[in-house]
Amino acid sequence: MVQVGTQLQLAWSRPRLTTEGTRARRFDRMELYGAFLPGDAPLTSFSEQSSRLATILAQSLPETEERMVYTIPLDASHLGSQATFALKVLNDRGRDAGFSNVVSARIANLPEPPSDLQLTLTEKAVRLSWKSSPQSALGGSAAPISGYQVFRQEAGSLVPAAVIGETPSPAYEDAAFEFEHRYVYSVRAFVRQGDSLAVTPLSAPGEVAAVDRFPPAPPENVRAVAAPGAVELAWSPSAEPDLAGYNVYRSEEAAFTKINSELLRIPVFRDATVRPGVRYRYQVRASDAKGNESGPSEEVPITAE
Repeated sequence: MVQVGTQLQLAWSRPRLTTEGTRARRFDRMELYGAFLPGDAPLTSFSEQSSRLATILAQSLPETEERMVYTIPLDASHLGSQATFALKVLNDRGRDAGFSNVVSARIANLPEPPSDLQLTLTEKAVRLSWKSSPQSALGGSAAPISGYQVFRQEAGSLVPAAVIGETPSPAYEDAAFEFEHRYVYSVRAFVRQGDSLAVTPLSAPGEVAAVDRFPPAPPENVRAVAAPGAVELAWSPSAEPDLAGYNVYRSEEAAFTKINSELLRIPVFRDATVRPGVRYRYQVRASDAKGNESGPSEEVPITAE
């Protein structure tokens, strides 16, 4: 049993066996009993304190449906009460095997669902933010919540959305995403009271395409040494996890021009196209596997020999 906003959702397995362990061929109906007890009132006798709330006929249940779900609406009069429920299964002769297990939960003063979900893609995480509601779903002001649950699903997937994390504030960073995937996110507030969990309905979903448009950091510690007929360059290796290589740019007096024909896999380069006595400036840029190129390194001037 779980409270979802202004509803209690009860779920149970379809009865398939009799008390003797044989197939239940004469299943006729189920009767739902329940009670809303004041918060400080003890449950001393469920059979005496409860009343029948609903009758569910077997013929109204799809034969292939294994999980039964029944919804009970709530109103402000239920706030703070201890909701307690159990089932009876009856055959076509009106005989039953007694009550099922008894389940209970305290009715929480939940807010309205979170709203205005915003998604921002960064290089390290998908950042989520949303607005919390001060209004109670059952009227008036909402009580403090325990936190929020964040759900994620692959866009277009038949696999249901799953909880990927909880947060006490209306913000979350999903660092477990992968580039080149499209994700759908939603969030809900929750209140935990002992073993009871009450949740709001999910927020409106938000979708983001995790496209890698983030360039690597520029290379550092570029050094140039003049040798007869060449300039030799070296720089510190990049620590970028998706690094593909480097490009070297050179300038005499005008704009910088790339001078390597293929992406450099190691952080060294020999420029053998220099002319003695000419002063050159060099820059190095890093490139990742998606072709995103970094900004330039610091300029390194040198006069060729």
